[in-house]
Amino acid sequence: MGKHLWVEDDEFAAALADILGDIAQGADEALFHCVHDALEKGRDEWSKGAPVRSGEYKGTITYRALRKKGSVEGHIYSRKPGLPHLLEKGHAKIGGGKTAAKPHVKPAASFAFDYVRDHIGEYIARELR
Repeated sequence: MGKHLWVEDDEFAAALADILGDIAQGADEALFHCVHDALEKGRDEWSKGAPVRSGEYKGTITYRALRKKGSVEGHIYSRKPGLPHLLEKGHAKIGGGKTAAKPHVKPAASFAFDYVRDHIGEYIARELR
């Protein structure tokens, strides 16, 4: 017959906690990398869809990924505050009328969110190998 291995409850609990801690750490790392890649791709999508007049606006689009306890936070933004909103929604013109809205931020955000949703499993699998 097979051999039996006896382990005290405390030893088993400690070993299980260690294993689960490694898995949680790997999942956190995978989430950070997935969000970081999504932010990079989202920034590129935003830049592709951005209206071009002088080309300066495209250069202001950047991103930042932050690790917080047990979570990851990401931001894609323009270093020219307010301008993305005016371009995305349109604005009043001097002398009357309104500029045409040029949606480019919302599609980029949707792209980044979809990227994380569609790829997080792959990142976790890769991290836990």
